[in-house]
Amino acid sequence: MSEQNNNNFKQTVKDLLHKGNTNRFSVIRKGESILSVSVTLFIIVLICFCPATLIIMLIGLFCGCNYRFTGPDMPEDNQLNHMFDQLAHLYENPAEEKENK
Repeated sequence: MSEQNNNNFKQTVKDLLHKGNTNRFSVIRKGESILSVSVTLFIIVLICFCPATLIIMLIGLFCGCNYRFTGPDMPEDNQLNHMFDQLAHLYENPAEEKENK
């Protein structure tokens, strides 16, 4: 029984790594992709450098960047992409208001 659980765990880890390596996290600015990394790499960076990564992503929002998860296992209308779109819209409006004044 223990060996089967071990095999199931190994297969689950393999499947997660495969999905993480075939799907991408992209940074988009003005309709152009400026960075695209595997989801696995993004998660490793996020875990190792969490505060710095979140601060950089927040600064990116102020600079007009948008974030997307893409790939064969990521539907275009997934909840994370929707959340990133809402955040980008929230942070782009104050910049546009200042430019219009």
